[in-house]
Amino acid sequence: MLGHDEKVSASAVLCIAKRNPETIRWAIRYSGLFENQKSRLWQSLRKELTNQEWQEFFFVCDSLLEPIEYFDQQIDKAESELKSLSLIELLSYMSVLASDDIFEDESVSQSQHRWYVYDRIIKRKLSACTAKDFYLTDSILGKSLKKHLSPILFPTKSGSSGLCERKLYALAVLVAASSERLDYESSIDWFRFDPNCAYQMAPGEPVIYNVTDSGQKTWEQTEKKTNMLWLYWMNRATLAFMDSDLLFQQIGSAENHELNRFAYIKAIRSKIQLQTIYGLAEEVVVEDGKKVPLLQLMLASELISTFFQTDFIEALKEARAQTSTTVEALTLIAFNGAVMGENRFPMTWSTPLEKARKIKGWTVCDQYPKGNLDVALSILKFWTYDLKSFSSTSETHQGVTPRITERPFYRIGDFSFQFPWVNGQQNNLTAAVNNLRRLGARRSEVKTETRQVEQQLAISLQAKGFKVVVGYQPQVTEDDPGEVDLICYLDGVLLILEVKSGYIRSSKREVWLHKTNTIRKAAWQLARKQEAIKKAIKDDLTLAAGLQLDPSREHFNIHCWIVDTSIELDGQIIDDFLVVSREVMEVVLRDEKHLLSSVAYIDVATKESMFSNGFSPVKFVEHIVSGNIWSGLLEST
Repeated sequence: MLGHDEKVSASAVLCIAKRNPETIRWAIRYSGLFENQKSRLWQSLRKELTNQEWQEFFFVCDSLLEPIEYFDQQIDKAESELKSLSLIELLSYMSVLASDDIFEDESVSQSQHRWYVYDRIIKRKLSACTAKDFYLTDSILGKSLKKHLSPILFPTKSGSSGLCERKLYALAVLVAASSERLDYESSIDWFRFDPNCAYQMAPGEPVIYNVTDSGQKTWEQTEKKTNMLWLYWMNRATLAFMDSDLLFQQIGSAENHELNRFAYIKAIRSKIQLQTIYGLAEEVVVEDGKKVPLLQLMLASELISTFFQTDFIEALKEARAQTSTTVEALTLIAFNGAVMGENRFPMTWSTPLEKARKIKGWTVCDQYPKGNLDVALSILKFWTYDLKSFSSTSETHQGVTPRITERPFYRIGDFSFQFPWVNGQQNNLTAAVNNLRRLGARRSEVKTETRQVEQQLAISLQAKGFKVVVGYQPQVTEDDPGEVDLICYLDGVLLILEVKSGYIRSSKREVWLHKTNTIRKAAWQLARKQEAIKKAIKDDLTLAAGLQLDPSREHFNIHCWIVDTSIELDGQIIDDFLVVSREVMEVVLRDEKHLLSSVAYIDVATKESMFSNGFSPVKFVEHIVSGNIWSGLLEST
C-alpha cells in the first residue's frame, strides 16, 4: 500500500512509524517506496522522521540508489549512439555480440541474467520504434544486412566496417551497463525482500549485508532440486520411450537418428510433465483458436533446438578452434553455409510459410501421417514473438511482454527471425510453461487446466487408497471459506489440500512476489477451510460417505498443505502451513526417488522403496513433512 500515495494517509503512516518504526521500515523496503524519490509520502517521512535510526535508514536507501544514476547515464549514452539503427539492424549486431556468449562457461542463472539483459535492451528499443521499423521487405532487409552485418562477416577495403565496429562497440557498452544495472537491481531486491538482509552505516563497510547465509543456501538447494527433477522427468520419459514401438524405429535420417531420438525423449518428458503437473490436454489451443497436438508442439521445439545446436553452436565451436576470433568463426560458418545454399548467419530469417514447410515433417503423427502444414504454421505461431504488437506503435497491446526465450521466433514485418544462441540453448519445457501460464494467464483454457491439475493429483492419491473429494464447498457462513480443492482420507489421516498452479519462476524477486501474493493468500484461505472441514466431517454425512470415514471418530490426524506447482518454496512453512511441491508429491506417491538420479543409473529392479513395508498414509505424511525425498541427494550434488 505504501507505493500508492493516493491511497495512504501520510499522517497515519507517521503515527505508526513513531510507535512501531521497524514495521514501517520493513513496509518501505517491501513496497519499494524508497525507489520513488518524488513520492509525496516518502518526502513527508524524510522530513518528519529525524532521529538517528531513521537517518541511518534513509542514508542506506540513498546509497543503494546512487549507482543507478551512473548506470542510466551509461545506458543513455550508448543508446544515443545506436539510435539511428532500425530494430532489425540492432538485432543483427546483437546476434554477432551474443555469439561470444556460447564460449562462456556460465551457470544457468548467469545465462538467464545475460538473456534478461538482451530482453531489457530489446524492450527499450521497442518503446522507441516507429512504424518504419516494422515495414520490412526483401529489399529493405537486404540493404540493412549489407550495411550492418555483411561488413562484419565479410569485410572489404571499401566496406563500412568502421561504422560497424563503432556500433558493435556501442552495443557492447550498452550490454555491459545494462548488465551492471540488473545486477544492482538484484541487490536492491535483496534489500527489499530478504529478511536476512541487514543494513548499516559504517565507514568502509557495505551498507547491506547478510545476517545469515540461509537464504543463499535455500536458493542453491532449489537449483539442485530443479536439476534432480529434470532428471526425474527425463528418466520417466526414457522408460516410456523404451516401452514404446519407437525404440526399434529409425527417427529421421540414420545420421541424425541419435539426436532425433534424444529430442523425441525430451518431447515425451515435456508432455508427461505438462499434463501431470500443469493439467494440459492432448492438444494446445493457440491464439488463433487452432489446436495443435501437444507432443508435436514440443517435438518441433526440441528438433529446432537440436538443429541450431548442431548446425550453428557446435559448428561455431569447431570453427572457433580454427580461427582467432569469434567473428572469424562466424565468417567461416556463414561462408560454408553459403556454399551449401543454406543461411548460416548468426541471425537467420525466413517467411513463416517457408519455415512451416521446413518443419512440416516434424508434425507427422497418427493423426497426420504425412504431416500437416497448418499444424506447422500454428506451432510457429505459438512460439512467435510479434515484436510490433509489443512496441510503442501498437494501440492494442496489453499484457505481459514475452522474454526472448519464451517465444524464440521474432516476427518483424513478413519475416520470422531466429537467434541460434537462443533456439539452441533454451529450456523448451520452461518456455512452454511460461508461454502458457505467464504470458497466457488469461487464456480461457487455464481454468480447465487448473481443475485437471487437481484431478490428476486426486487420481494419484486414489491409486494409493485415499478416498478423495475434489472441489468440496463447505456450508456458506458469514465468513465463506470457499471451495476446498482436495480432501483426502485414509486410515485416520485427513489431508486438506490447497492447490496452486502457476508458471516457472527464475528470479528471487518473482519467488518473493509469489510467496507474498499467492502463497500467503492460500495460507489465509486454508486456515478458514481447515476449520470448516473439521466441522463438516462431523455434520455433512454426504462428505463423510464420500471419504468413507466415520464421523463419530474422536480423533483425525489432519494435515493442511499448500500444493504448489513451483519448487522454490517446497518444504517451507508459510503462516503455519507447509508448502509442498506438486512434483515432490508425484515422486513420493509413485515411489520413484531412484529416478532423481542420472539416467545412466536407472535400475528399476533394484530400487530402494520409500515404503519398505508397503504404502501407508502415516509414512506418506512423514516423507512429505520431513522432506525425506531429498535426503542423501542435496548433500551429494
